[in-house]
Amino acid sequence: MPLREASLLHRLRALAPVLVLAVCSCGHALAEQRTLSQDWLSRKGDAAGAEQPAFPDGGWQRIAVPHDYSIMDRPDRTPPFDPKTAGGQDSGYLPGGQGWYRKHLALSGADARRVLRLHFEAVYMDAEIWFNGERVGRHRYGYTPFTFDLTGKARGGDNVIVVRVNHVDPSSRWYAGSGLIRPVTLELLDPVHLAPDSVFASTRTASPKKAELDVRATVVNRRPAPARAELVSTLFGADGSVVARERRRLTIAAQGRADMGASLGVDQPKLWSPEAPNLYTLEQEVRVEGQARDVRRTRVGIRTVTVDAQHGLRINGKRTLLRGGNVHHDHYMLGAAGWPDAEARKVALLKAAGYNAIRIAHNPASQAMMDAADELGMLVIDEAFDMWRKPKRDADYARFFDESWEQDIDGLVLGGRNHPSVLLWSIGNEIPEQGSPAGVRTARELVARIRKLDPTRPVTQGVNIDSPGNAAQFAEVDVAGYNYRAHLFAKDHATHPQRVMYTSESTSKDAFRYWEPVETVPWVIGDFVWTAIDYIGESGIGWMGYSHDWKQLGPYPWHLAYCGEIDATGRKRPAAYYRQVLWKTGIDPVAAFVEQPPGTADLPDRDLFKQHPELDWSLHDLHPSWTWNGQEGKPLKVVVYSEHPEVELFLNGVSLGRRRAGRETEYKAEYSVHYQPGRLLAVGYSGGKAAGQWELNTAGAPARVKLHADRRQVRANGQDLVYVTAELADRDGRPVYAQDGDRKFRVSVKGAGTLAGVGNGHPMDASSFQLGERSTFHGRLVAVVRAGLQAGPIEIEFAADGIPVQRVQVDAVAQ
Repeated sequence: MPLREASLLHRLRALAPVLVLAVCSCGHALAEQRTLSQDWLSRKGDAAGAEQPAFPDGGWQRIAVPHDYSIMDRPDRTPPFDPKTAGGQDSGYLPGGQGWYRKHLALSGADARRVLRLHFEAVYMDAEIWFNGERVGRHRYGYTPFTFDLTGKARGGDNVIVVRVNHVDPSSRWYAGSGLIRPVTLELLDPVHLAPDSVFASTRTASPKKAELDVRATVVNRRPAPARAELVSTLFGADGSVVARERRRLTIAAQGRADMGASLGVDQPKLWSPEAPNLYTLEQEVRVEGQARDVRRTRVGIRTVTVDAQHGLRINGKRTLLRGGNVHHDHYMLGAAGWPDAEARKVALLKAAGYNAIRIAHNPASQAMMDAADELGMLVIDEAFDMWRKPKRDADYARFFDESWEQDIDGLVLGGRNHPSVLLWSIGNEIPEQGSPAGVRTARELVARIRKLDPTRPVTQGVNIDSPGNAAQFAEVDVAGYNYRAHLFAKDHATHPQRVMYTSESTSKDAFRYWEPVETVPWVIGDFVWTAIDYIGESGIGWMGYSHDWKQLGPYPWHLAYCGEIDATGRKRPAAYYRQVLWKTGIDPVAAFVEQPPGTADLPDRDLFKQHPELDWSLHDLHPSWTWNGQEGKPLKVVVYSEHPEVELFLNGVSLGRRRAGRETEYKAEYSVHYQPGRLLAVGYSGGKAAGQWELNTAGAPARVKLHADRRQVRANGQDLVYVTAELADRDGRPVYAQDGDRKFRVSVKGAGTLAGVGNGHPMDASSFQLGERSTFHGRLVAVVRAGLQAGPIEIEFAADGIPVQRVQVDAVAQ
């Protein structure tokens, strides 16, 4: 793992976890939150009567949540991929279908009498929930949170939560997953408590000398008599010091609510920004008769955001250019299961690659992803929908839009508005009715509801129609998102000079063309490539390009889109290195890659597929390798990316010439090099002096495997993940990249953890993710191991024929 990524992950894990509720050892029961991640029972398919508490579930599979049953092997241990599935290439040939979950929940008599709230962060999709045999509700959308009040329905002893998921295919244009894909929690509250979704802290003003926070919250009294309460709001710095405090006394009517506001002044605040993601903790304590009844902690960041066509986007008064990437929600070998560590790793990968912004495509972000974005300084465009009333697929969310959109917008905004990382709310992406009178009316309704809940953030929409059809649509939002429409920027600015624009989706091959206006005009504030990280579904679009007959794309066993500038395992592809150079991040200021020679491809020939030049999501077929057996003496194309104005290429110490690599050449230089084994070295020059270099070396046959675990210690909580990367090397330690050097490994886990999945990033390898047997792809394989509930060592072993067995140990420690 690159040092930058490893250090970012270490920083994430060193920070204290976000505490939503606090637990106290006082004489009474203070509010608490329990994560319901373990000991769920699951079954795919129908199960008549399974909602009843006495239903015999002894034969059901015991699983942990988050969970995605679409990615799991069948009962006979065969892979879940199915060429006949209704989702087809959209879903990566992985099926949806109905699924059931049951959870036996033990409560004491005292806990059963408390105010109980059962919270699901997301269930994909169309979920129906029962508690102790009573149907408590239904939630249609697969990406938004929802909560049921179980007060008065619980009993001391065994209680049973039942969830039925009805995922009808085809429901999505990409892989959605199925089931309890995000965490489930139970809140146990005193009758006098803070309404959990009511807390909202926003920055009124901020400067290096002084800041003012506006804090809103609602205190609820579920007692049969009035309650005299005190709300104490305290802001803590990162070092635990008190930086502001305010007290409010109030009387709340029986079965009533009281809305409260507070203003907290902070001297010499540490402002939040992508470069310095400083965080504070807001603690709100509800006291009744001098005793704490509820304590809720919320992390907040102090920052100001302004955006206009004259000055662009400014954070704390400083102009910020959005170096963005679109990201889907799946985690490859884990499917859609949103384990917090998997979400955090994705943000760390992007930050390490130079990104400072993510567009969540095309659904609300998870809490874990926003937490990681807060901590690492990643800006987020949090998006609501991929469709409104007109469907894109037969069984998608359009079926439920009219009955559900209001509660789903509420879930989006209430779940994200306290995160300083959230920059823009997006009401939708490429909506079929965009630009029509009906589409404009719907946009107006969505924007109005968002602004009612959060008037502090701009609203956007991703639109893919040419003007003048987009004028009415963009008039409803604050910032205009253009999908693949950079050619409209100058024309639209002439007719709408106050419009703020950005590229909400762009093609990787055209990175320079999309980034140039961001650097040169203030009204274009950023660019978001499709896509930053590879994902399951939309199979093959990154290899085959766009076809007018969509069904020609991604025939089975294709299942990855293969358009990610970071591959599905987390490895940067050449396009990611070019983007770093284009952005002038200084991370890898020089990088050199080799175009795949004819006849050596390990994937089908692209020329077999029709391509459309304006919508070609494929990446340049370049590779970080100087091992091309059989190509001796033949010319190979070498492309050098450089932030420095000049580059020079050397083969085995002999210069092949110095060339320009500045803006006029789009920061790259090309060479034709007659292949001979050895060392290929690219050197960048600034002011005539060597300022950076990159080398590729010819490797021999694979002789060993190098293992790297992204952490050596996990908590024995049943949730922490460790990613172990295995990379082939020759006897001298040089990486083996050539496809004829790949080897099949058997990955096993012993001790206090379990194997969660193994992946290699190969877009056509439709083998099992859980079985533990998988080949490397371009010399690389990644395994994910989940901690158990017992402390102790976890031993992860990689074994392959002809390669010495390698092991790595990770320690699971008691919480």
